[in-house]
Amino acid sequence: LLSDFFSPPPAAPAVTAPVNDPFGGMPSQPAAAPVNAADLFGVPAAQPVAAPAPVDPMDLFGGGSTAPAPVQSGDLFGAVPAQPQPMSTPSMPMQTPAAPAAPSATGPVKVPGFQHKGLSVEFECTKPDTWNKQKTTLVATFSNSTDSPIYGLNMQCAVPKYITMEMQPPTSTTVPQSGGNAKKITQTINVTNSMLGTKNLMLKLKIGFSSNGEKVDHMATCSSFPAGEF
Repeated sequence: LLSDFFSPPPAAPAVTAPVNDPFGGMPSQPAAAPVNAADLFGVPAAQPVAAPAPVDPMDLFGGGSTAPAPVQSGDLFGAVPAQPQPMSTPSMPMQTPAAPAAPSATGPVKVPGFQHKGLSVEFECTKPDTWNKQKTTLVATFSNSTDSPIYGLNMQCAVPKYITMEMQPPTSTTVPQSGGNAKKITQTINVTNSMLGTKNLMLKLKIGFSSNGEKVDHMATCSSFPAGEF
């Protein structure tokens, strides 16, 4: 149509151009996803942590809720409880015959005999044979407590019938004053007690001597020997 040649062309649809806001900065971009603070340095995001299990009020250190194993009263420091020992059946002791008593290991036994008018005697008792307890050797030692020698020493001894005796003469009939380097005067008597353990050794003594010109006779009984040994 002729009118179309002179008519202005139809208006193109208006295109809205972005307007730069001199005070608004750069055009606004679509909103980005929120950034985790830990991601600023490239650290992986923390995984969600499950809520902690409720703590038992009796467990002050956050331990498990399992009840503690009972501790024995004698185990104060929580050591491993001792295992019960198997009970053994008591066995009857075997009857063994009693062994014979060994001979006494002690030294000689000294038994006082008598003391009269300055003269005294002491018996030293020993067992010459370890296998024969009935036999005993008695060594009588004489002492003189006067101020002069004793002369004419003579000692006689009697024993019961169950005892056999062998008596030797004294080493001297003169007993010097005791003390210093005075020589000891002794006399040996061997006895055997056939009833040892039932009856004890006993001696009856008769002594004669002269002291300071005086003739002395004395009798004494010696029965102080240990029972069951002599």
